[in-house]
Formats: sequence, C-alpha cells, structure tokens
Amino acid sequence: MTTRRLALLAAAATTAGLAAGLTGLAAPAGASTPSSSTCDKAPWETTVQGRPAGFGAGSPTGDYLWHNKTGFHLRVTHVKNDRRVYSGEIHASAPMRLERVRLEKGDRVILSHSRRIILFRFVNHGFIDGINFHTDCATSLTLSHLRVAGHSLATNHVYLGATKAHPAAIPFTVHRMPTPTT
Repeated sequence: MTTRRLALLAAAATTAGLAAGLTGLAAPAGASTPSSSTCDKAPWETTVQGRPAGFGAGSPTGDYLWHNKTGFHLRVTHVKNDRRVYSGEIHASAPMRLERVRLEKGDRVILSHSRRIILFRFVNHGFIDGINFHTDCATSLTLSHLRVAGHSLATNHVYLGATKAHPAAIPFTVHRMPTPTT
C-alpha cells in the first residue's frame, strides 16, 4: 500500500465525514448491539485463536494477528531498534470497529466509509504498534497487501494465534467457526 493510496482513501473518508484527519479514525458513535457483541466474542478458526506465545517488543520482525474474547488484535514489531514501515489492508464481510494501540506520530489507520476495510501504516522503531478491532458478526476476514520497508511481507513473517502459525500465502482469509445448532 502506498502513501498515495492511504491519502486517496483518507480524502474519500474525509469527504464522507468519517475521518478525523490522517492520525486515525475512531469507531462511529453508538454502542454495539448485544448480538454483535456476542458475535465478536465467538471463536474464529483455531489458527488465529490466542495471543502468540512469547510475543512482545523486539519479537521477530512481522505482523502478529490473533483473536480472543475481546476481539482481534494486530501488532507489528521487529528485533532491531531502527525504523521500519509496516502497512496492509484488512477486509471483513461485515462492518468493523477499531481501537488504536501504542500508535505514535506518523502512524496511520483508516476505516473505510463502509467500515469493512481497515488500511494501516505503522512507522515502527522496534517496539509495538497496532490496533484492536471488532468484526461483530463477520464470517470472514482477509489480510492483504502486507508490506514492511517497502517490500512484500513474506508469509514466514506473519504470525497467527497462540502457535504463531504462518499463512500459506498473502492475501489470506480466516473464517469464524460455525455456531453449533441445537
């Protein structure tokens, strides 16, 4: 994802009255309905469940994605204390809400007008940058255009769930576990 792409989406979001500048965008006003809150807590495929074991600032370079009872979590970090820019897109089959986590000057997060796409660009210095997001009743989530330092992020630098599994390819899609019927 280029800075131009972020700027174009930000301009479109601003025109629609949804962006509060380029420093990030909070979720639209209004609380979740009980059903969307329940959906948000429902488990996704095993691959993304649970915080990655041993994850923290200075963990191996990459994007870390996991889901737990409080929603989805995306973080970036790397081993060296230097500047690296991480970017990408998250697409959901239903509207999302997001919360910024440890973002600093230069970090950008944009939620599209439909609330089904999150664009991110994190300027990371070896610590942790990221977002928490909620998919409400989405059945699938796709991550694409993952980049670091201007290059496509290799699948072995994407860590999913507690086991730090790697996707087979980028883009990749994860699915919500089906709700048991009685």
